[in-house]
Amino acid sequence: MPTLNDSLATLAATEATLRRLTGQLDDAALDFRPATDTWTIREILAHLVDDEAFIMRQRLERIAKEERPHLAPHDEKHWHANRNTARDARDELLADFQTQRIASLNVAQLLRPADWQRVGFQPEYGEFTAEDWLKHWADHDTVHVHQIEQTLNAYHQQ
Repeated sequence: MPTLNDSLATLAATEATLRRLTGQLDDAALDFRPATDTWTIREILAHLVDDEAFIMRQRLERIAKEERPHLAPHDEKHWHANRNTARDARDELLADFQTQRIASLNVAQLLRPADWQRVGFQPEYGEFTAEDWLKHWADHDTVHVHQIEQTLNAYHQQ
């Protein structure tokens, strides 16, 4: 089971990993869709930016500041279908992710040990601590990094 420091290290490393994997990709690679029901690498990057700015950090902040906040579910499919795509160029997505992730890590560094045990509630996940949320967040990063790696493998095999 990952520790709090493991989760923080994963979050701290994701931005460099994304740059290494995607920083030199052209539009053909970014927009390659290996199957009709999967996201492109550009869509994954956009999802990570959006979740960082609007979901992940916000939930951590609310758990830290409020007594057992009720956190609204996020309709990812609706958001994806209706999101603003004006900043979806590769370099903009990577820069936006970097900006948002720095802000998120700064918030995490403000929390005291007792703050990590504060509790929030979300209908999809039930009750969880701030530390549990951070572990979920790090897992989310890992899942999408692997998704990018798999998409790149499929792109290079075509």
